[in-house]
Amino acid sequence: METIADFIRLIKVMRSELRQEAIVLEKLAVAFAEGAIKLIRHDQVAHLRIIKSRIMQEVESVKRMESAAQMGSTKGALLGGGIAFTLGSLFAAARGRKDAFNIGAILAQSILTKTVPFGTVHIAIGKGGLLEVVSVSRLARESSRSESEVVAIFRNNGYLSMTPEAFAQVLNKVERGILDGSLSLPINIDRLTKQIPEGY
Repeated sequence: METIADFIRLIKVMRSELRQEAIVLEKLAVAFAEGAIKLIRHDQVAHLRIIKSRIMQEVESVKRMESAAQMGSTKGALLGGGIAFTLGSLFAAARGRKDAFNIGAILAQSILTKTVPFGTVHIAIGKGGLLEVVSVSRLARESSRSESEVVAIFRNNGYLSMTPEAFAQVLNKVERGILDGSLSLPINIDRLTKQIPEGY
């Protein structure tokens, strides 16, 4: 027959076991919370990598268009230079100028030495997080501005504008920040600006 002392001993054993189980449950809760945080971080990094891949594909597409535009411009300049040389020389010769060849060469040179920008591509990020791949060269050609003026216009309008190389480095830094817990998505434009490497 069990005595009161046996019941008290049993209660103490059960209380000790409950404490141990509570400690184990606490540790389990912490492990689950840490696991959930890691899953969220890895999910955010996976989304960033998808965005980076899509943006870089678009950058390559815009660069191909710029290369095609440059080839067309070069062919046009050569054709225009040849026509200017021929017509300039003919008109000068018809007027009896002895330097007809030089006049044609000067006219051709004025066409052939005219330079317009090609190939500069930036990624513009707006305040709302809108990402846009921009051909800075095309905008400069169309607006008769320099590439630096086009970039300045974007920045003055509140966009963060950077080269694809700088963008890739920024995303790599953001990924590391997410994984170590110092950053989390979404990231505002001011915080993103701090991730840009010096010299970009």
